[in-house]
Amino acid sequence: MIRDPEGIERQFLQNILGLSAGSVLEVGCGDGRLTEIISDVSSSIFALDPDRDSLDEARRLQGSRISLILGSGEHLPLVDNSVDTVIFSLSLHHHPDPGSALSQAHRVLREGGCILVLEPEAEGPTNRLFRLIHNEDESYDRAIAAIEASRLETIEQGCYETTWRFEGFDEMVRYLFQYFDKKPDREITDSMVQMLGDQRGSKPLDMIDITRYWLLQSRPDIGGGQAPQ
Repeated sequence: MIRDPEGIERQFLQNILGLSAGSVLEVGCGDGRLTEIISDVSSSIFALDPDRDSLDEARRLQGSRISLILGSGEHLPLVDNSVDTVIFSLSLHHHPDPGSALSQAHRVLREGGCILVLEPEAEGPTNRLFRLIHNEDESYDRAIAAIEASRLETIEQGCYETTWRFEGFDEMVRYLFQYFDKKPDREITDSMVQMLGDQRGSKPLDMIDITRYWLLQSRPDIGGGQAPQ
C-alpha cells in the first residue's frame, strides 16, 4: 500500500507549521511516518508513543534532533514551557481522557506556541471501512468534545484529503485486518464488497482518507505552562 502518493499531507503540514515550528513534541508518533515530515521544519523533536514496537520502527529516524520517548500524552515526561509546538498525530482519540492530554500539552507549551490536533474524519471513506472491523466513533466524539471544552482558542480548523493506494481489493483487505491485528472475517469482507460496489474491482484501488485538524493557541487570559480546564 502506498499512502499519500501525491505528498498532500507533507505539503499541508509544512504549510500550517510554517518554515520553523521550533522545538516540537509529537504525541503518538507511531512508526515515525509524520515525524519524518515534521523534522523538515523543526529544530528538534520529542517523538512520544506508548507502544514500544512502534517506537522500534521509528528508530530509523533517530538522530541528533529526534528524541524517541516511551510514554502517554496524559503524563508527559517534559518540564513546563519546554516546546514551541505540540502535535497530536491522529492520537488524541486514543487517550482515555483526551482533556487531560490537551492540558498536559498546554503545560509543556511555551508562550505563543501552538497545538495542532489531527484526527480521522469519522465519515471519511477509509474510516467507514475501518468501522466494520473496529468502531472508534465514541473515541472520536470524546476527543472533539475535549477540544471544544478546553479554554484553548481555535485559530484554524478544517480538513484535508489524501489517497491510500492499494494494488487491489485483496491487498486492501489484508492491510485493514492486519492494522487491527485481526484475522480476516468473511462476513466483514462481504460488507466491504457491498460498500465499495463497482470500485471493488479497480486496480490500483484508491481510497480517499479525510483528516480533520485544529490549530489551537492559548487564549490571551491563559499564560503559557498553565493547564486549561
